[in-house]
Amino acid sequence: ILSIDNVLEESKKIFEDVHADVCDIRKILLKFQERKEKFPDSYCDAYIGFCLPKLLNPLVRVQLINWSPLEEGQNSTDLKEMPWFRAVEGFSDAKKPSESKRDDDPDEEVLPRVIEKTILPKITGILRLSWERSLQPGNETLNKW
Repeated sequence: ILSIDNVLEESKKIFEDVHADVCDIRKILLKFQERKEKFPDSYCDAYIGFCLPKLLNPLVRVQLINWSPLEEGQNSTDLKEMPWFRAVEGFSDAKKPSESKRDDDPDEEVLPRVIEKTILPKITGILRLSWERSLQPGNETLNKW
């Protein structure tokens, strides 16, 4: 049986053999930002803003392994304080290149899409597990309703 401490320790090893440029969200987004500045139209034509949430998903999930929004204390860190959130928020808020002829910027939606595709399923799982535990015999908290 794996303990929480063992899982957390093993999670630190997930990307240990991966080059830092491809496992650091900030560095990944910086590369995409540079590409967007150099080639704004081809960047938009490639639908990068729609692909980024899927690309970032495993990197964000690793940072969420110990995150538990229902608990108070160290494990209930506000999402806005997490490194992945700040990096994606900064990328989503970055100014679009003036050379682009486009009015819409799909990168503005990267943060909401990451939250939709990564955070909401995690919260759903946490709530489902909490609900199931609350309905077990001996737990009178919700059984009174």
